Amino acid sequence: MRTLPVVAAFLAASVAVHGAAKFATPPAIERDGAQVRISFALSERADVEVAVVDGAGRVVRHLAAGVLGADRPPPPPLAPGLAQQIVWDGCDDRGQKVDAAGLKVRVRAGMSVRFGRIIGASPRTGNVTDQPYRAPVNGLTAAPDGSLYVKLMSSVGSHGNSGLWPWQVRLFDSAGNYVRTILPYPPSTPREKASGFVLLDTPDGAFTPANQNSLYPVFYDFGDEVLPRLERGQIVFVNTRARTLSFFRVDGSNELRTVRVWPASAKANCPAWLNMQVAISPDGRYAYISNFAGTPYDGKKPQDIDPAWPQGRIYRLDLHNPDGGAVRWADLQLPDFSVRKYWMPSAWDKKTAAAGIDVDAAGNVLVGDLVNQQVAEFAPDGRLMSVTPVDWPDKVIVSRRTGALYVICRAVSRGALPPAKLVKIAGRGDGARVAAALNLPDRVGGAIALDESGNVPVLWLAGGGRLLRVEDRGDQLLGDGREYLNDDPDAIAFVGYMDVDREAELVYVTSSGTSVWRYEGASGRGGLLPIKTVDLAIGPGGIIHTWGDKGGYQGPVARYTRDLKPAPLGSGSHTYGELYGRAGRGYSVCGMDVDSRGRVYAVWGTNACHLRVYDAEGNLVEFDRRIRLREGPGRDSLVPAAVDYVSGYGGSVRVDDGGNIYLLQRGLPRGTLPPPGYEKDEAWRSCMGTILKIGPEGASRAVPVDEGGGGGDPLAYSNVLCMYPGCAPISGWRCDGACACTKPRFDVDGFGRLYIPNAITFSVSVRDNAGNEIISFGHYGNFDCQGPDSRESRPEIPLGWPVTAGASDRFIYVGDCL
Repeated sequence: MRTLPVVAAFLAASVAVHGAAKFATPPAIERDGAQVRISFALSERADVEVAVVDGAGRVVRHLAAGVLGADRPPPPPLAPGLAQQIVWDGCDDRGQKVDAAGLKVRVRAGMSVRFGRIIGASPRTGNVTDQPYRAPVNGLTAAPDGSLYVKLMSSVGSHGNSGLWPWQVRLFDSAGNYVRTILPYPPSTPREKASGFVLLDTPDGAFTPANQNSLYPVFYDFGDEVLPRLERGQIVFVNTRARTLSFFRVDGSNELRTVRVWPASAKANCPAWLNMQVAISPDGRYAYISNFAGTPYDGKKPQDIDPAWPQGRIYRLDLHNPDGGAVRWADLQLPDFSVRKYWMPSAWDKKTAAAGIDVDAAGNVLVGDLVNQQVAEFAPDGRLMSVTPVDWPDKVIVSRRTGALYVICRAVSRGALPPAKLVKIAGRGDGARVAAALNLPDRVGGAIALDESGNVPVLWLAGGGRLLRVEDRGDQLLGDGREYLNDDPDAIAFVGYMDVDREAELVYVTSSGTSVWRYEGASGRGGLLPIKTVDLAIGPGGIIHTWGDKGGYQGPVARYTRDLKPAPLGSGSHTYGELYGRAGRGYSVCGMDVDSRGRVYAVWGTNACHLRVYDAEGNLVEFDRRIRLREGPGRDSLVPAAVDYVSGYGGSVRVDDGGNIYLLQRGLPRGTLPPPGYEKDEAWRSCMGTILKIGPEGASRAVPVDEGGGGGDPLAYSNVLCMYPGCAPISGWRCDGACACTKPRFDVDGFGRLYIPNAITFSVSVRDNAGNEIISFGHYGNFDCQGPDSRESRPEIPLGWPVTAGASDRFIYVGDCL
């Protein structure tokens, strides 16, 4: 038996434990001169691991590991069958003779796993308002008891305009303390209460949601925005793309009612970069809609806007009888453009004349008018009651207790988002006055919610990754100075890539941006490092090799010691060569690794890539094949390539001690069957990748990769020694355009075993080098699944979106970006 802890980077940690495999013949050792013969036999099929270890249990020589008794023979030096004889030549992993005194041979059989710990996780990490190509969205909902529902997602640096983003909904109490995650559902949710999810029927009966996107964990698509008030026990999601409102009940029933704002026959015209603003009357009868108009990409004059869907119009939807769709209800009175010019909507500002909207206790509707610089007040019958001057009224929320009007003032801009101001207005019309004001930092003000459960009104304000609490003290709006989100820099914002320093039991995580975190595997201690890079690989002696030295997809290989000091080569510089990747989801690079000789392997390029190798002195290693790179008009260069053509759909790379190259590419070998329950799952069919084992000489692709990353059979290479299917997800499915940004990271340990993450199946597969599966572990879990003593004690090893896996001789690490 043996126990390997699995630590997950989100991190989730698991431990590989020895199973109950039995020896028919116990291990025996026989010396033969300078060699040692190790023999044993199993009584049944199981995996084995044979190593030479020192007195502290550290592995000096990784001798063999694999599955005995499988249909496929185990990898050498293991032989077919249950009886084995292995020879140790007295050398360590580097080929150096060692003194055998104090060493022992360890033979273990039957790997299993158990949960270890969560590392680097916080319920406060995430982004509330930001999504690409759109104005900030409201992600805050206040409940009557003062609780706050926060819709946020990991800081993924997402891009594209598919609308499929990994929103979560987390509940905080009135003091801002985390309570639990509402969405995505915990795995203890009964199937009949998993509203909005598609659940797969797997043989084990586990709660297994089907994913809807290849970039992120998207299990549901209720909408990108929520209303700031809990409406009769329901969070109201706004989905402008689908033209729907979804009412989600938070009493534990998870009841979901979705209402179409317009039927398809209405041919509602609104571009993808606008988010309609919605408010609901106090009696729950009507929904009022603003910021919905047929605006052009680059508006210059009013005639550019679809006259059937003009800007400045407010619509009303009868929620008791929604089948007819929303109807025209009122219009802002906009100036004569020929007399007074004013700004025109475009894809850059993502706004229209009628901006934020709310309804007061009497049913009066208040609308921010970004053209006339005022808040217009309409009676329930649509009559204009008053206009209150206020600069750039982007969002409005009104107290239903006192009538105080709170306005987020933010100028319309075709450039960077300008800072906002929170203004409290007492009264309406000409008699209105500004009672208090507060300048807001950064992007704060993109989301707002009002808590009136106590004696002092509280405004929750968010923007990007910031959440602030502001009290209304009458003539002052006072913040408490606390950051309620992303307050711990040592918590991982997003798991992008990962590598393990096996010698020191350290795990490194990058965010697909510039941030790097490092943690001790045994204790979980660690945090944010000062170095900046999108990706890294750990070489002999713990030398950190980074993709660039400033953070970004382009730059040299840079070397640092474990104590983060530059590690220069003989030339005196700690940087050399050139690496190149792509932007997208932050920065997306295919991958890099360092072998036992200090040689760096890097997949260079965007969609059409190649694998290049730098030796330990920083020079390109020569190979028989060369790739032509265009460096400018009339200037080309020929670069030696270990693999001449690599698709950017995949590209993660690892190298074993024998110099064999492991390369991930999109696609599956013919005849690969889905796991039970996934036979009809579109994500499984669309997002799978295969790891190719290529000999040290490198390989040539049968058909060159085209500029889009395709062309020919994606798995057809020369010199392929083995294939390991089932590494996922690889992007390209249900994401905007031809995105090639999701590149899961697998690992190969000192025994040649592979650790293969698969976010589509919420699992990690451990396989021997011949491709026999040793063990597969993991089931779906949300944030509250943090081990046997947590709120959600099942499953044993919870995984929400495992995109990286790595291993030392003690632990398995799984990077989970849910």
